[in-house]
Amino acid sequence: MEWIVKSGIQNEAGEHAGGFNGWYDMDKRTYPFVYSEITGYGITTLLFLNSLRNDRIFIQRAEAAAGWIIGKAMHECGGARARAYNTEPDHMYSFESNMLLIFDNGMILPGLVGLYNTTKNEKYLEAAVRIGKFLLSMQKPDGFFYASYDANNDKKIDSQDKWSSQSGSYHAKLAIGLIDLYNATKDETFRQSAIKICNSALAAQENGRFITQQDENSTHMHPHCYSAEGLLYAGMALGKNDFVQSAAKAVEWALENQLPDGGIPCKFVDGKFITHERSDTLAQVLRLALYLKNAGLLEHNGIDRLRNRLLQFQKAAGDHGGGFFYGKELDGTRRNHINSWCSMFAIQALAYYSHFKNRSKIGLNLFI
Repeated sequence: MEWIVKSGIQNEAGEHAGGFNGWYDMDKRTYPFVYSEITGYGITTLLFLNSLRNDRIFIQRAEAAAGWIIGKAMHECGGARARAYNTEPDHMYSFESNMLLIFDNGMILPGLVGLYNTTKNEKYLEAAVRIGKFLLSMQKPDGFFYASYDANNDKKIDSQDKWSSQSGSYHAKLAIGLIDLYNATKDETFRQSAIKICNSALAAQENGRFITQQDENSTHMHPHCYSAEGLLYAGMALGKNDFVQSAAKAVEWALENQLPDGGIPCKFVDGKFITHERSDTLAQVLRLALYLKNAGLLEHNGIDRLRNRLLQFQKAAGDHGGGFFYGKELDGTRRNHINSWCSMFAIQALAYYSHFKNRSKIGLNLFI
């Protein structure tokens, strides 16, 4: 929690004040880019921290983050652009390219709605409605969403390059913000959109696992968890048991393949696992398992070992102490950076673990 507000991962001054950086590169001692998706997560994280430890600084920082989204990231089409680079830019994702990523906008949405619910400031709801309507314009008749939108050429895009560049079950996580926006506005189109994407996600599940990259019939555990997160949230919010059961099957599949060290492999392809680990995935599986276990919907054990493995990714002290290392790439190389979203997911997972051990109820409000 202290790392979130004191490390510099959120810019406190300058052109991008309020925005969250994607990560801190320990080797180069730089923050490569400010990231709209992660700033959305950041708003929700700060609101979650405020629910744990009521402190005005969390609300102030959340409002600063929302100010950056509204003032710097949003495009006139209603969506938010992806990344403002501090170093050599990747033009595919840079603000200048005006390429808007649909998943990023879906993660901004619950942050803005949550901040509106906390402050009752209408500007946050207005921005949320703009993003919500943009998302509706990107949804296909089959319920899935296009992966990105080229605003310069008014073109909706899908490609098979990687899981995040194609339509897929991971877009079920957009249901979180759409349901929150429905609850704030009572506009039925947002609720129906959430139901459509969740129904589509169900069809992408085989024996527990979600197919996250269609061209190779593989499952990347990170978006696999996104799929489960959206289905669980929507299922509990809308009383749809098939969504909840799908999420539970997804978590069971992950835990059935838990590694000897307590961790979770990062990918399943060609009938086998790539056993490199990522801390975001560890935290995602842990918090899903804790919620389901707490609600009596999961029988599998292994939670304590998973929590202990997650803690091995935390930087104990020194420069950026408290934050979490990312882990390894698919090729086995280790990223020596302290990662913002990995740390945010870990905070929530550890808080859920504390609630679970204290036999306290775990809620899905402010799910990051």
